[in-house]
Amino acid sequence: MTIFDRTIGLLERAMDLRGTRQRIIASNVANEETPGYRAKEFQFKDALSQAAHGGSAVPVRVTHQGHIMPMGGVHARGRITEVPAADLPLDANSVSLDTEMAKLTDNAMHYNTAATVTAMRLRQLLSAIRDAR
Repeated sequence: MTIFDRTIGLLERAMDLRGTRQRIIASNVANEETPGYRAKEFQFKDALSQAAHGGSAVPVRVTHQGHIMPMGGVHARGRITEVPAADLPLDANSVSLDTEMAKLTDNAMHYNTAATVTAMRLRQLLSAIRDAR
């Protein structure tokens, strides 16, 4: 029996993947004026689906019986692709600052939602522990 359910594990993975997506988007913004740079996109949905179905298991070596094992030991890897651009400017840079800022906002909102739900689940667990005393 584990103290955390599948939801906590999935929320943890979702926040990790959102962090990866945030870094990719920030890289796009940072390279907005770099000639020849092509905007990148992290395939979040594919990576989350892979994580939810237990793909890319990472074995964990136990060094002591008292250590707490991570939930399932699963870490997802994602794909990063180039965003197709219809019309490239003269410098051949495909980054649209407006699009990237919208992605940043959307990604941050989803991350904060997952963090809030995780905090609520942990508060429920804490409440159950306190009530058991």
